[in-house]
Amino acid sequence: MEVIKSTEEIESLNFNSPFALVPTMGNLHEGHLSLVKYGIENYSEVIVSIYINPLQFGKNEDFSTYPKTISQDIQLLETLGCNYLFIPEKNFAENLEIIEPKFSDVLCGLSRPFHFHGVLTIINKFLRIIKPNACLFGLKDYQQQLIIKEFVKRKKIKTDIVSLPIVREKSGLAMSSRNNYLSDEDKKFCGKIYSCLKNLAASLKKKPLGVLKIEAINFLQHAGFEIDYLEIVDANNLSSVTKKTNKILIAVAAIYKKVRLIDNIVVSL
Repeated sequence: MEVIKSTEEIESLNFNSPFALVPTMGNLHEGHLSLVKYGIENYSEVIVSIYINPLQFGKNEDFSTYPKTISQDIQLLETLGCNYLFIPEKNFAENLEIIEPKFSDVLCGLSRPFHFHGVLTIINKFLRIIKPNACLFGLKDYQQQLIIKEFVKRKKIKTDIVSLPIVREKSGLAMSSRNNYLSDEDKKFCGKIYSCLKNLAASLKKKPLGVLKIEAINFLQHAGFEIDYLEIVDANNLSSVTKKTNKILIAVAAIYKKVRLIDNIVVSL
């Protein structure tokens, strides 16, 4: 695996088409690795980027303490057979025009108002300097991949945005680098989030959505979670569910022992 450490170097390379980019912030887990495996199986070459993007962290968030495991990450990628690892220079996020995203004024965007601006600004730079045929994302960050898909379509960027299934712990907890802040017992306990979403999804036709939402929030709060949001929305555009809605997103952000955990389920009607 070739490790690239500058924008100038990566812009000078000719990759074998079709090639895929997997953007990450490192501290790789099975969720990330599933994206890399998919890339290896479906594209000629795979580039993984590791960059802890300062633009997507709020004032009191964990930018300075975000888990860093670069040696372990390199070992995992080499074992899988990844072709390239791009670790951008420290000033990669400087002097960029911040992009205004669509679909960012709901769900995670309410408590993290500039998070998606930062995500989209950096993803746009990656796409423009690397020009991958495909860019691979996990569906755990459902709102993020929807925002990026809309932007790429609107700007007519010639990269396919591919969304792949959530990878979970044995308990059902969606895999995340922030899970490292939790003990094994905590991870097992936090499987209650996924159980709650599954139960809600199974009851969609039995009770009004407002009632289901209140019941789910009460369940999680009684279990000891602080709820940032739990919403039932149109999966196509994150708007309110109507009679025309053909796909529902049930999304949650819950805090347990100061760790913010997100998850979702998509239900086709």
